[in-house]
Amino acid sequence: MADKSANKPKKGAHLIKKQAKKPEKPAQVIRTEAKRPKKKRRVPIGVKIAVGVVIAAAAGAFGYVYCYPNVFPGVTVGPIAVGGMNRDDAANTIEDQSAPLYEGKNVTVTIYGSNYDIPVDKVLKSVDGIQSAENAYEIGRTGNPLERVRDIIGAMRGHREAQIAATVDEESLRGTLNEIADTALTEPVNPTWELKDSNLIVHSGKPGVKFDTDAVEQALTDQIRLMDFEPYEVSTDVTAAPAIDVDKIAADIIGDPVNATVSKEDGKTIIAGKAGVSFDTDKAKEIIGDGSQETYTIPVTITQPSITAETLKAKLFHDTLARTATNLDEGNAPRTNNIRLAAKAINGTILNPGDEFSYNGTVGERTAARGYQEAHAYSGGKIIDEFGGGVCQPSSTLYMAVLRADLKVTERHNHSFTVSYTPLGEDATVDYGNLDFRFVNNTAYPVKILAEQTDGQMIMTIVGTKTSDKTVTTRTEVLETYKPETVTKTDSSMEAGDSRVETSGITGYSTKTYKQITENGKTTEVLANSSTYSKRDEVVYVGE
Repeated sequence: MADKSANKPKKGAHLIKKQAKKPEKPAQVIRTEAKRPKKKRRVPIGVKIAVGVVIAAAAGAFGYVYCYPNVFPGVTVGPIAVGGMNRDDAANTIEDQSAPLYEGKNVTVTIYGSNYDIPVDKVLKSVDGIQSAENAYEIGRTGNPLERVRDIIGAMRGHREAQIAATVDEESLRGTLNEIADTALTEPVNPTWELKDSNLIVHSGKPGVKFDTDAVEQALTDQIRLMDFEPYEVSTDVTAAPAIDVDKIAADIIGDPVNATVSKEDGKTIIAGKAGVSFDTDKAKEIIGDGSQETYTIPVTITQPSITAETLKAKLFHDTLARTATNLDEGNAPRTNNIRLAAKAINGTILNPGDEFSYNGTVGERTAARGYQEAHAYSGGKIIDEFGGGVCQPSSTLYMAVLRADLKVTERHNHSFTVSYTPLGEDATVDYGNLDFRFVNNTAYPVKILAEQTDGQMIMTIVGTKTSDKTVTTRTEVLETYKPETVTKTDSSMEAGDSRVETSGITGYSTKTYKQITENGKTTEVLANSSTYSKRDEVVYVGE
């Protein structure tokens, strides 16, 4: 029998409409691979052993670094091997073996191109073995661990050298530097010159050189303390050398020859002459140029003096050039005293060629303090008494000699009235501070004045050296004569017919005096002076 239930709808089926099926999208297929589990790599046993060895070696090295008690092997102090030694042994070894390192050694100090050697054994007090050993000990013990190991390995390869420590004798070094400074420290030096044969040798000036001695001392102390004997160049402050001044040199040396002379102090000592020098200044400037050379040679012309020391010695005061005398009034004691003092001051006076004689300068002021007495003298057209009266007689007598010696007169004054002791035109009055008598030695040789008061005469002699047969005489021409007049005055105190001459009359003159010079047979006449003497009228008093 057919099953009827098969055609019955199921419960609730009447509520659902049967829908037509939509076409389905094909499903995406995602494929994934299943991860395989990693296999653990196995470290080869050899590598493990090597790493272990390295770690052990490093640990051993670090242990060696931190625990080794001595200077590491291979370390040297300078050339001295101290590796493997404890510090005491290293210090002793350094002190024992260090001497050859500095004995006979120098530190060369260069200052502005000049070298100065400082002996090390003179300034090095000692080598500090303890500090040097400490320097060696520190190699391989400073820095990070890797740096330390590097230094230790470097030492083993002979590449690590510690610095020697030395003690410098500062006092000795300072003394040595002071000696060097005495030579090297200089102020600028002016150029110099000298005459040699027929050349002018000019030496260039020197620059001034300065430097900081304290800084040099400190630098050398530091250098020598480290046993560093390399040359040391000093920093300098240089002032340029003064330039050569050709015009100044010319002003100093160009000149005419100068004859030999005699000492005026003793009249015997010969003073050598001097050659004349000339040179072309323009040529000299061309030779010197920029002045970069040390020495220059400039040709000069030398002219020797005509009178050498030898010539003068043979002819000194050989001849009498002139001798004159005037008569003294020996009855007038004050006047004679004054003449004697003046003559004493003049006697022995020496004049070298070109020297000028001054009567007032030689005799000096006539004062009582100097022994002079009052005596008659002309003053202001009158005859008065004053200290030194009479000293015009030595000056006049000397003037007479000067005329005959043909010396050059530069100052001369005649008296206001004529004098009795000299010819007209041959007197020379003086008044201290006002009127002087001066003349110049215009001869080629020295002259000496000899003044003496003897046998009632004032005598003046001029000695020198004759260079020719020249002789000199004088001639005076009277141009005018001024006759005195007689002035009569009455005196009530006198009796009639009596008379008294109050003032004697003196004739006045206007004159010209000539020198008559005869030389080589020829006579010439030269005007010596023009003189005017005043007249003085006679004054006579008569009674009433």
